[in-house]
Amino acid sequence: MKVIVTGGLGFVGSHVAEHFAKEYEDVVVCDNLSRAKGKGAGDPCHNWNYLKKNFGNIKLDIVDIRDFRAVRDASKGAGLIIHAAAQVAVTTSLTDPRTDFEINALGTLNVLEAARLEDCTVVFCSTNKVYGENVNAIPIKENTTRYHFSDLRYVNGIPEDFPIDHSGHSPYGSSKLAADIYVQDYAHTYGLKTGVFRMSCTFGER
Repeated sequence: MKVIVTGGLGFVGSHVAEHFAKEYEDVVVCDNLSRAKGKGAGDPCHNWNYLKKNFGNIKLDIVDIRDFRAVRDASKGAGLIIHAAAQVAVTTSLTDPRTDFEINALGTLNVLEAARLEDCTVVFCSTNKVYGENVNAIPIKENTTRYHFSDLRYVNGIPEDFPIDHSGHSPYGSSKLAADIYVQDYAHTYGLKTGVFRMSCTFGER
């Protein structure tokens, strides 16, 4: 199976590419290196050099997800798309909301359309920011190694039916929420197999 990882040279995407390269013969990393070009970001090919050195079955395709034709071409023959490409900074979304929207919302629509044409599965890396400021009203308690919600209704985390309305989100949270809903709707409307992970402050090596 051909696996596409958008944003595959970013932190999450590069780990996803590494994981699937151990299981499948054909993994394509799609990235435009925009995140790595930021101030103080270091070597823009750091993660690619790591992947290329350790896995001979990973290919790099320089793709901007705002370009539908490029996304469509990269996705041909794919059975699975892990969509990790994004504008990821709340601060950047505040100063440049248009670019944030084009990458997160329009870019995701491009990925979904390419997937619909290929009839392949999409896993979307969303964010807890889709819940907006509503989560800030849940009391928390500090334990030895981490914080926990005090309200027992959220002992296992925030449920999918937690309200998203009547809350500030930031442009970043709004663009990711729009993308999140589109991913869900492509499953409802077109029968596309999709999954959404609402992640928060992930960290680790590389």
